Amino acid sequence: MAQRKIEECKIGQYYEEQFIITEEIGKSFADISKDYNPVHLEKEFAEQTRFKDKIVHGMLLGSYISGIIGNKFPGQGSIYLKQELHFKRPVYYNSKVKIRVEIKEIHFEQSRLTLQTTCSVEDKTVIDGEAIIMLED
Repeated sequence: MAQRKIEECKIGQYYEEQFIITEEIGKSFADISKDYNPVHLEKEFAEQTRFKDKIVHGMLLGSYISGIIGNKFPGQGSIYLKQELHFKRPVYYNSKVKIRVEIKEIHFEQSRLTLQTTCSVEDKTVIDGEAIIMLED
């Protein structure tokens, strides 16, 4: 994908993609992040928690947002400056997660975009957030 220019951006433009998060992906993320919290990896432990089953790492979903921003929308040349994530609900393995990135504000003079970043499962928001990125000139 070609690098997107700030002049090509419009408030309300968005990109959506769906992913199924498997336990194998969760184990790989644990190895990369070194987050071995048993609520994500051990069924017996997780069953004793309020969640009653293993849950996906929240930051794993955050990394999918990063992948969309850096590769697809706005795409190559996007530089993260800030990301806020508000975790609303747990996500269980083998759930289909829809990730949406939408342009909320455009700051032409700084070549920056404010993006609404949302993850949902079955039309329920599980993560709500906002990113600020800079586009290369």
